[in-house]
Amino acid sequence: MRSTRAFASVCLLALTAGGCSTSGDDGSTTGQVLTLAAAGQGPAEAAVKAFEKANPGVEVRTTYAQDDASYQQQLRTQLSSGTAPDVFRMWPGGGSTMAVRDLAEDGMTMDLSGESWAPGMSADLKAVTSDSKGKVRAVPVTVGAIGAIWNDQALAKSGLEKPTTWSEVLAFCKDAKAKDVVPFALGLKSSWVAQLLPYSLASSLVYGPDPDFTQKQKDGKATFAKSAWKEAVGKQLEMRDAGCFNDSPNGVGYDEQMQMLGQGKALGAVHVISAVESARTSAPQGTTFSMTAFPATDQADSTYLPVSVGITYGVNAKAKNPALAKKFMAFLASPEGQNLYATESGSSPALSSPSFKPDALQQPVLKALETKKSTLYPDQSWPNAKVQQEHLTSTQELFNKTVNVATLLDRMDEAFGETR
Repeated sequence: MRSTRAFASVCLLALTAGGCSTSGDDGSTTGQVLTLAAAGQGPAEAAVKAFEKANPGVEVRTTYAQDDASYQQQLRTQLSSGTAPDVFRMWPGGGSTMAVRDLAEDGMTMDLSGESWAPGMSADLKAVTSDSKGKVRAVPVTVGAIGAIWNDQALAKSGLEKPTTWSEVLAFCKDAKAKDVVPFALGLKSSWVAQLLPYSLASSLVYGPDPDFTQKQKDGKATFAKSAWKEAVGKQLEMRDAGCFNDSPNGVGYDEQMQMLGQGKALGAVHVISAVESARTSAPQGTTFSMTAFPATDQADSTYLPVSVGITYGVNAKAKNPALAKKFMAFLASPEGQNLYATESGSSPALSSPSFKPDALQQPVLKALETKKSTLYPDQSWPNAKVQQEHLTSTQELFNKTVNVATLLDRMDEAFGETR
């Protein structure tokens, strides 16, 4: 966890006592302080600066983490101890410790149903930003996707073509390896990265062909172990054995993974499109990136793209400054806030933003949505956070060769069957 704006001890004591807010009876925000935490600094920092500019006298004190896992763990601890910030990034739907439904179930977030922007959300957006009782708990900021992210210049230099079928993926890996370049960077040391390739493969193998698969699991009519999840997990090992990844993925973290992609040491990476912003920081000037859906079958027209609400923000149920926190939520929901956050994060806006201009990374997302070749991220519908935790840990063990595919899926099934 890194902080770019130090929390002054004196003000922290004042905040604990309800201080550091000098707004008058006229509703002025002069001198008010808002605290905020997020995973990923760039886009959040841009939104904070724009909010401060639009609200003279307001100071937003921020804490950032570049790693999702450490962020989730620390925020959960802070929420439990009553030391969490007013506003914080959340994950849509359910299935993780910092997901909308899980936090609401524990009484840690504020009901935002009465805010002006909430009624205008579509049913799909409300489904992943509301609690089990239908009360809105988060503002959706971006729509993201998981696909093959390409370093365009490195790919052109290699002379290779982007694969559109599974057989082409394996051939691509062989050819790239022969040219002494990594086909796909993989950084499993950052545990959250372990879900990305399986989700991409399962989109085409499981959830595209059977959109009701998760509900069937809940009804006791389907399992991970006896489904095409077995093929999705197994294909990761096929790729490993075909030399598709860098050496020792479990020893490589997210930052190094993105450096490899940005510097052209790897041609691609199966990742969320917002990760491109990290790759850009180490890329030579003029480097461009593009994205394609990652194939899992030998029928190109059967490839689906995992697309879901990406970043959401909520308000601490015990926020020191709830009125200002809600004002920040309204800014994030505005066309200006949506365009700013989406542009800075390399994603698409979740809510209406007429000024947003999609680029080569967003076009495949829009196409997948238009052609109905998209699926949601599976964990957003899982019944508890333990399923995802088992998946991440077991995938790391899978690459260490300490568990097999059957064991990984059995663990996920056991976790799925547990009540929260």
